Amino acid sequence: MISLAEAYQGTARRVEIDARRLEVKIPPGAKTGTKVRVANAIPASASASGADLYLVIRVAEDNRFDRKGNDLHTEVAIDLYTAVLGGEITVPTLAGNVLLTIPAGTQPGQSIRLSGRGMPHLSAPQTFGDLFVHIKVKLPRNLTPRQKELFQQLSRE
Repeated sequence: MISLAEAYQGTARRVEIDARRLEVKIPPGAKTGTKVRVANAIPASASASGADLYLVIRVAEDNRFDRKGNDLHTEVAIDLYTAVLGGEITVPTLAGNVLLTIPAGTQPGQSIRLSGRGMPHLSAPQTFGDLFVHIKVKLPRNLTPRQKELFQQLSRE
């Protein structure tokens, strides 16, 4: 099993077969079910040549991202004021945090696509999927009397 971050970057695992240690490289973009071939990993007998070994990759769940193909999905909570007025927030990606501009009038449940911030394609690791940021809006629970008054004024206008 490998982590989503390891699947993003590529990684290696050591396996031992008949007292021989082999390092197996897992390419960037691997997903659950990806098969990695290790040529001639199983030693030859006197009558047969060495056989290939196939490792089947399993990628662990990640609490920050859901993976759908090469696209990633994440949920980010913003406050009411940022949703209404717009602003900037920091969004985690597997390559590091990025600054995301929230447009004024962003609605709860709205998705913002960050092109090229998803998983690398297994066959072309220099090409990436997208990251979809799903917006959750946090509403204030305890308003001061002045805040209530301002919201009431806004609702009348």
